[in-house]
Amino acid sequence: MENKQNKKANCPTFSSKNCTACWACVSACPRKAIGRINLPWHRHAVIFRMKCIGCNRCVEVCSNHCFSRTQR
Repeated sequence: MENKQNKKANCPTFSSKNCTACWACVSACPRKAIGRINLPWHRHAVIFRMKCIGCNRCVEVCSNHCFSRTQR
């Protein structure tokens, strides 16, 4: 069984630079490990690394390439 530390290591990296706040990643995440920063002047996704299981579904659905797949 995989421990929590290994799961965090498999968590994708995220760059908000190209994020358009489409929230496709939020909908795709089976563990609700991606949240929203939704302020009037600033909007983008955020990864809650403690919840992330490293499934990389966010990487697959992000059309702006904000997420980078981690090596397993």
